[in-house]
Amino acid sequence: MQKKEREIMKIEKLTESEELVMKAIWDCEKEPVLSDVVERVNGHYGKDWKPQTVSTFLAKLVRKNYLKLCRNGKIYTYKILVPEKNYKQKLYKHHISFWNHNDTGTFVTEMFDNGDLSKEDIERLRAKIDEL
Repeated sequence: MQKKEREIMKIEKLTESEELVMKAIWDCEKEPVLSDVVERVNGHYGKDWKPQTVSTFLAKLVRKNYLKLCRNGKIYTYKILVPEKNYKQKLYKHHISFWNHNDTGTFVTEMFDNGDLSKEDIERLRAKIDEL
């Protein structure tokens, strides 16, 4: 197993709410403060969470090593430790492993059969195959 794969395997699973908070942070253009996260979670994802609720999820994400709490004077920001790309890789690798017995071909075939792939998606896959 390569180093990158081992790092991805170490990523802890998130609850749905923790995942939503992380997505809000991944979508931020700068290291967010609590109010940025509350605004994005409530505004973009239709929640009505109080700052204390979001703060609780942020503390859990710090414990799970997804974030690092950084102090700049009186302001606390959250630095991303697990990039979104790594988390998404963990999710799809788990899905393929669990549901498709590590058979990526079956996974892709299911996407075709379900109509989940657009013509543009198929063209991108063809281009990737041609690169090989």
